[in-house]
Amino acid sequence: MPPQSERRRITSKDVALAAGVSRTTVSFVLNERADVAIPDSTRQRVWAAASKLGYAPSPEARALRLGRSDVVLCLLPDWPITGPVGVLLEALSAELALAGLTMLSHQRQAADELGQVLAALTPTAIVAMCDLAEVEVELAEQRGIQVVSFMGRVPKQVDVACFTQADVGRLQVRAVVADRGHSFIGYVSPYDRKLDWFSAPRLAGARQEARQLGARLIHYRLPARDNGSTGKWLETARAKGMTAVCAYNDDVAFSLLMAAFERGLSVPDDLSLIGVDDSAFTTLTRPTLSSIGFRLGPEAKRLTAVILGDGQDVQESSPSDIFDLKVRDSLAMRRPAG
Repeated sequence: MPPQSERRRITSKDVALAAGVSRTTVSFVLNERADVAIPDSTRQRVWAAASKLGYAPSPEARALRLGRSDVVLCLLPDWPITGPVGVLLEALSAELALAGLTMLSHQRQAADELGQVLAALTPTAIVAMCDLAEVEVELAEQRGIQVVSFMGRVPKQVDVACFTQADVGRLQVRAVVADRGHSFIGYVSPYDRKLDWFSAPRLAGARQEARQLGARLIHYRLPARDNGSTGKWLETARAKGMTAVCAYNDDVAFSLLMAAFERGLSVPDDLSLIGVDDSAFTTLTRPTLSSIGFRLGPEAKRLTAVILGDGQDVQESSPSDIFDLKVRDSLAMRRPAG
């Protein structure tokens, strides 16, 4: 038997020949047209032939029958699909599959236009995890496509996500300032500018929280190639009184941990440190890294309910339902600078 890729695609004509009926009859039966009088014995014969041949109507034909496709398109910025983002997409895909929908993701590049995407695909809904222009929203609406904003900035749409990236930065600062008494802290961003979509609002939230709590916050961005400058920055900032650092994520926190070690700075004795994502390696470092994890399963369920229009099933939630603060060895109460 030839490989699947080499086999001829089964069509409705094959089903019609096998069942001894016309292609029109096959179409009526497989599209479950109740308004057409077809004997039950004929319907059973058509279904049996289709099953035996392994025939399935094309997605285009199914979309024409239903008036929509069964595809949900997730529009993403050009960021790495790792960590919590990957977990969220996986959970959302599973929830949508339970509802009979298929999720496709598309990472938008700078020159991307939504019209080009919709020329090749007509989804039943678009989940905007990126920013959309008003003209793009109008284009989707003209085509009867539902647009749901989730962490994206979309005209005329309310962001249905129950948390913002600024909330992440605020929680980090509360963990080191309000809970552990640090009054001079740092926030360190990644070198990759693609991640500014996340890191910029986290920094803004951290600055806002630090201001409200009466703490001083300074900012540092990791260099693309570190020749020891990060360690020098930590050493200088520590000498000026900085006692804790909030890292954009756990990868950045690990880089800071190594830089501190190379400069003879002890974590947490000299500097407390907290990251984000609760990555697997955070429990393997010495000291173990404090972090903020995300419980994203409930968010995937909420988002699916919004897409399906099940308003009564959309449960309200708050950032505290999503965030999972993991306090480990890298966080300690403030110690005065020596």
